[in-house]
Amino acid sequence: MATDAVDEPSPRPLLTLGRVHRLRVQVGYRARPDGPAYQQFLLDVAVAEARDTLDESHVLAALEPVLYAGTHAARHYSLHQHRWHTSWGPSPNALEIGLLVTTGTKTAAASEASVDGVARAFHDLLEIVGPPEPVATSRDAAIQRSRHAAATAYAVEPDALQLTKEEHHPAENSWRVGLRTAAADEYDIVVGLVDGYAGSVRVRHASRIEVHDSVGSE
Repeated sequence: MATDAVDEPSPRPLLTLGRVHRLRVQVGYRARPDGPAYQQFLLDVAVAEARDTLDESHVLAALEPVLYAGTHAARHYSLHQHRWHTSWGPSPNALEIGLLVTTGTKTAAASEASVDGVARAFHDLLEIVGPPEPVATSRDAAIQRSRHAAATAYAVEPDALQLTKEEHHPAENSWRVGLRTAAADEYDIVVGLVDGYAGSVRVRHASRIEVHDSVGSE
C-alpha cells in the first residue's frame, strides 16, 4: 500500500529558531517588587560567526553575579526570555533576556555593588559570544546610544531628551552623558561601561525632585 506523501518526514525541519546572531540583555534594579527600576544596564552585542550555537544556560549562568548587589545571598528577581526569528528577509535572530532584581534598598553602596556585579557578568557574556573588536566611540555615537538606552530602559521618547552634560574618558573609551525630559526626569548614562564596548550601557534614573532633595541633604 502506497504511503501518502504527506506522511513522509521532511528532510529538514520547516520551523526553526535558527542561529542566534545578536544577544540583548537588560538588567534592572528596583527597591521593591512593585516599584520602578532606579537603575538599568543594557548589553547589545553581535554573536561571533565562529559561535555556531549559543547555549542559553551559559548566558544565564554568566548573569548570576547581578543577583547579589553587595550581599552574600541572592536577591529576589523576575526573568523573561524572548527569542525570535523570521524566514522572510534579513533576520538578526535575536535572543533577548530581561532581568529585574529587587534590592529592598536604594543606597549608594548597593548601587555601586550592582555596577560591579553587572560589569563582571557583561564581561563574561562578551567572552561567551566573542569579544567585539575595540572601536573608539565618537561623541555623536555616544549621545545617540544614550538616547536609545534611556528610551529602551524607561520608555521615553528619544527626541524628548535634552542633553545636560557630557564627559569623555578616552583611556576607558567611555562617555558619561546626562539627559533630561521636560516632565522632570533625569538620566545619568555611561556608554562603554564594560571594556570600553559602546554596546554596554548603564542608565540611572531620578526625578528632578529626588535630585534636588539629594543635593539639599548634603
